[in-house]
Amino acid sequence: MLLGDIENICNSQVPDYLKNKEIKGLAYDSRKVNEGFLFFSIKGQKTDGRLFIKDAFSKKAIAVVSQDCSDIENCIEVKDIRKCMGKIANYFYNQPSKKLNVVGITGTNGKTTTTYLLKEIFEKSGIIGTTGYRFNHVVKKLENTTPESIDLNKILLEMMPNVDYVFMEVSSHAVTFDRIEGIDFKLKVFTNLSQDHLDFYQTMENYAKAKAAFFKENDFRVVNIDDDLGKTLYKKGFTITYGFKDSDIYPLYYKFDINGIYLKLNVFGDVYEIQSNLIGIYNIYNIMAAVGCSVFFGKPKAQVLQALYNFKNVPGRLEKFIKNGKAAIVDYAHTDDAIKNVLQTLKTITKGKLIVVFGAGGDRDKTKRPKMGKVASSIADIIIITNDNPRTENPDAIINDILEGVDKSKKIIIEKDRKLAIIKGLESTSEGDCVAILGKGHEDYQIIGDKKYHFDDREVVRDFWNVESK
Repeated sequence: MLLGDIENICNSQVPDYLKNKEIKGLAYDSRKVNEGFLFFSIKGQKTDGRLFIKDAFSKKAIAVVSQDCSDIENCIEVKDIRKCMGKIANYFYNQPSKKLNVVGITGTNGKTTTTYLLKEIFEKSGIIGTTGYRFNHVVKKLENTTPESIDLNKILLEMMPNVDYVFMEVSSHAVTFDRIEGIDFKLKVFTNLSQDHLDFYQTMENYAKAKAAFFKENDFRVVNIDDDLGKTLYKKGFTITYGFKDSDIYPLYYKFDINGIYLKLNVFGDVYEIQSNLIGIYNIYNIMAAVGCSVFFGKPKAQVLQALYNFKNVPGRLEKFIKNGKAAIVDYAHTDDAIKNVLQTLKTITKGKLIVVFGAGGDRDKTKRPKMGKVASSIADIIIITNDNPRTENPDAIINDILEGVDKSKKIIIEKDRKLAIIKGLESTSEGDCVAILGKGHEDYQIIGDKKYHFDDREVVRDFWNVESK
């Protein structure tokens, strides 16, 4: 690819003396620049890419793309650098998404579980999302749920020889910051909308608009029609709907306990009899979303049912540990809606006490903290409040925000040390009791101040009870 190609790709002027120079690579991080690379000088939320232009050129970058080329040599000025970066990445890596069946899944909750279910159903498939990207025996971590456009196209190119399908979580930030610009989606999925990320979006209306912006006029889609935003995303002839009523896919009968779900689904008039290791109403929604995608791509019913039966769990999503009739559940739930879903599910199948251990992330949406405390204390019998990832915020201030919503008549324990808090929860259990450890799920780190330390909720449970997850 030549620098001159950018004129057509981004509708921008390229200086004549640069047009015939060949691009050897792309980078938005000056630390990753090599000789012949094109550097994108992006103004981020915390840092300005212009500060790193000198560093990029010291590493022999061929040119820089910026929205302001004032006093910068070898610079290509564009109106929207993120959109342009996505288009250039797509072109440079030879449009890998067009050669794959890429499915984008968005929504506040359920994205990760749905991608994992689909990976089980579809042979030769990969996933990209919160837990990293996976295909064949490759497992790699990611900084963001949805990677930046350069990284995303590189991942798709890496997957291409080995997979036919890619199931990708699409965050609201990925839509807002054009990380998916240029990606060709064969199908899009909407799971649900509830409060999250208001530290960035300020209002639920803005957050909903970001989710809705993922869907273009004639995109094929699978939509949760029980959700208010889902109803607005319905488009006749382009939509498979799922829900508990008035939809293409809906439950005829279901029951669940700590061991899993038994479910009969009406799927366009056919009956799918499903046995799954997953538990909870919201996992019925995730199963329906996965079945909807399977129908769209014409997967045989028997294959879908067998895959759902074989599927064990998603790391850190209702991950179950059982010992002597006692249960510990580790889950990523970190919004009031997700906490409500998890605790209501566990309450219905717990014979004894329900204990919850949770905190809230620092430097994030503060308005959801009292709501998290309120919903947790309205369902659980014992509430243990601890640190999540406090980051640079005062942990005491975070805990006090949560306490504003907590029912003070309940037994409340404050233990800032997360390991000790989990152990206190486990020590409080008797036969028939359940402890829900919420907020971090699959994460194997804790961020305190500006440092990241190794920490895994699941390891604490494994070590203390000497059991593996089921």
